[in-house]
Amino acid sequence: MNDPALLQRAVGSYGLDVRLSGDATRVAGLRQQGCCRILMPRRPQGTPEAVLVNVSGGIAAGDRISGEIVCRARSCLTVTTQAAERIYKAREQDAPARIEARCRLEAGARLDWLPLETIFFDRSATSRLLEVEMAGDATFLGCEIRVFGRSGSDETVEHIRLRDRLRMKRDDELLWVESLIAEGPLANLLEQKAGAAGRTVMLTLWLVAPDAEAWLLPVREALGTPENDVEAAASAWNGMLVVRALGTSSLAVSRLSRRLLSILRDGRGDPVTWCT
Repeated sequence: MNDPALLQRAVGSYGLDVRLSGDATRVAGLRQQGCCRILMPRRPQGTPEAVLVNVSGGIAAGDRISGEIVCRARSCLTVTTQAAERIYKAREQDAPARIEARCRLEAGARLDWLPLETIFFDRSATSRLLEVEMAGDATFLGCEIRVFGRSGSDETVEHIRLRDRLRMKRDDELLWVESLIAEGPLANLLEQKAGAAGRTVMLTLWLVAPDAEAWLLPVREALGTPENDVEAAASAWNGMLVVRALGTSSLAVSRLSRRLLSILRDGRGDPVTWCT
């Protein structure tokens, strides 16, 4: 029997190093290779933004993307994406796409990691890892929206191969580890009450900061404002705030995330790409 055809795959990497110069955060190092680009849109004021771009037009099985973000002492940076990322259908024999990002925050630094949503198609195959290493007085704000299928196009996800991992260290001590592992019939898992109770859109938001627990009350007050078929809850402990939400509409979940981020970003506006 002949081996299955080998398909061309995208490979890319990026690196961004920012540091404080005077009273402003400046780019100290920039690296982009393969399918990865970093754009730095001009902003009249406020925290600088880095926009991650995948010029390959989506993620296919076998693609490999890796990146590193370094925020030096007391610097501030917002990282987002140009558009929602799409993870396309894979063949059974294809290796999963591998997407890895590592972030390092030095003393007093702040990183807002705010990619737009990730859309997983039926029979997609992906392995993702986000690693964060931070000083004890640094601040990390992260938001992740996973969308399984496209309800507006009547596209559902019946089977999937997904390993989605987050690992955080603070002052070289392991603070948080979580994994979403789904292999096989996803529809049955999402229907379970302990899974997603029939919802297909998942939001997770993390704030790790010295004052993280002080934000719990305003976040819970914001969660009291109804959204269409979205259930959400928030908890805070040990210098960390975590919000979880489930919904059936990516638009409704995105609206909730923006309402929460407007609070946690203390008046800073949405990233530039969110307004276009």
